[in-house]
Amino acid sequence: MAQYQLDETDRQILQVLQERGRIANTELADEVGLTPAPCLRRVKRLEDEGFITGYVALLDAQKVGRDLTVFVHVTLDKQTKSAFTTFAEKMRAQQEVLECYFCLGEYDFLLKVVVPDLTTYQRFLIDVLAAMPEVSNTNSTIAAKQEKHTTRLPLGSA
Repeated sequence: MAQYQLDETDRQILQVLQERGRIANTELADEVGLTPAPCLRRVKRLEDEGFITGYVALLDAQKVGRDLTVFVHVTLDKQTKSAFTTFAEKMRAQQEVLECYFCLGEYDFLLKVVVPDLTTYQRFLIDVLAAMPEVSNTNSTIAAKQEKHTTRLPLGSA
């Protein structure tokens, strides 16, 4: 099955939805120069084709009591498919882990962990990561201040 190619109008729709996901279809149509019906069809097609994978509310981590962000490099004991799969499955089940990346290079995985405080992170490190037989080493970096955060992907001409 051939993948759908984005045109400039599709990119405009995606850009607006990345900035304001709750925008009414009529407003979206006005912004991208379409009438509402064709705009809605395009949005539906972008959803069906997997360009739009969902809609979310972005929360302020501090206001919901998640003041500490830690980036954790993880090295596994063995470089096997089973170890990679097991570790990734366990990380998907941890609510503190917002992002988990399989990496090529010095470390096997990079985690973004968000917790209320250092005590909670220490508990996660000891009770979860250090308790996993697959893990041989971790290296934690505590974020002091967030300088930029966006969920918007650049959509220049592809």
